[in-house]
Amino acid sequence: MEIYNPDDQVLKLKSWWKQYGTGLIAGVAIGVTVLAGLNYWKHYRQVRAETASTLYSQLLAEIKQARTEPAMTLASQLMDGYTGTPYAGKAALLAARLRFDAHDLPGARQDLDWAVKHAREEAVQHTARLRLGRLMLEQGETDAVLALLQVKDTNGFESAYEELRGDALLAKGDRDGARRAYQTALDKLPPGATYRRLLALKLDNLGPEAHS
Repeated sequence: MEIYNPDDQVLKLKSWWKQYGTGLIAGVAIGVTVLAGLNYWKHYRQVRAETASTLYSQLLAEIKQARTEPAMTLASQLMDGYTGTPYAGKAALLAARLRFDAHDLPGARQDLDWAVKHAREEAVQHTARLRLGRLMLEQGETDAVLALLQVKDTNGFESAYEELRGDALLAKGDRDGARRAYQTALDKLPPGATYRRLLALKLDNLGPEAHS
């Protein structure tokens, strides 16, 4: 029967600590550092999101008061400094609208293009792309519009994409292509959607499809 010797246990502990103690301390230190870093990053993102939310609320207030210059300053601040938040893309849409109302079409296009590339929310990206396409179509850039609409995922915006595609094809003189696009746009709308009337009117105005 082995006799328990406290001194032997102390020696074993010292030996184990000598072999593994440094690595254990380093591992704990790294773990603490990583955890602190994650907590800091979480807090940092939360503070930025709250600041962006405040700036966006101020932007909406300035627009409501028809104060264009400070509104544009706030929009630029959000776009330049808070790209990682959802408010930046929304600010770009509002900035584009302000520029459009001021007849600054190049500026409006630039803001919409920014939203297409940088907005964090897909709905904002789609909205910006469709509005950009409308501006391009008004300026006769039909081929560029059709290229812009080559998007794989249009979830929730299928009808709007197909309608704009139909408008671009019609502007190019492709009546049959436009008719098919309008029909697809109509099919993608819910049965009770009020916008179905306008799409149906566009479709009816083209008449029957030509047959060779």
